[in-house]
Amino acid sequence: MTKKTLFSSIFLLLLPFVVHAQERTLFEEPFDVKLKDGWAWLREVSGDWRIRDKALEIKMEPMPEGNRVRNILYRKPPKKDEGPFTVSVEVNVLQPYSNQFQQAGLYWMQGEELRHKFVMERIDGELYVFPGKVPIESEHVVLRWRIDDAKIISEFQPKGTGEFRKAHEHTLPNRNDETDRIALQCWHGPASTESWTQFKNFKIVKPEPGLPSRNP
Repeated sequence: MTKKTLFSSIFLLLLPFVVHAQERTLFEEPFDVKLKDGWAWLREVSGDWRIRDKALEIKMEPMPEGNRVRNILYRKPPKKDEGPFTVSVEVNVLQPYSNQFQQAGLYWMQGEELRHKFVMERIDGELYVFPGKVPIESEHVVLRWRIDDAKIISEFQPKGTGEFRKAHEHTLPNRNDETDRIALQCWHGPASTESWTQFKNFKIVKPEPGLPSRNP
């Protein structure tokens, strides 16, 4: 038996036994009828958000006085010592962005203070995911954070399909389990017309070690 034949035989024997990466869902929000427990609003304006067609829709207000953005929906992330996790949300623009810095997406907050963000944003007439300032063609994107301790990697899936692409890497200093929040928000909308952004399929998942499993 040649070496090539031997290696081929070993490969065929091991092929049914594959190590699969596992993920455990910690929280999933389908935005169906009402919000699940654990969410809270910061400066809620009840008439400027709604749930319909399995999506959360928030009206994009103009730049508010003192940057005090309204209708920020947030929840607590997993605790720092609970290990790495991933959070993702699908963002879809219902009316084309027209304003400079008009944006929507994921925000990391401590109390009411913004510490980091990953958004779809209009800058100088073009659409980007930011930070990273990677241009995108569609006003439909999945935004994802991979978080491990204080490291946060921002990734996106253009048009909600295909492979995720890395846009940016950041460090979250001074994480605090009491004040850390993951938020959904949108702002810098036009003053003269209504502009709404849609959020769908919010998930927090935890990677698990792959386990050998036999394919059927």
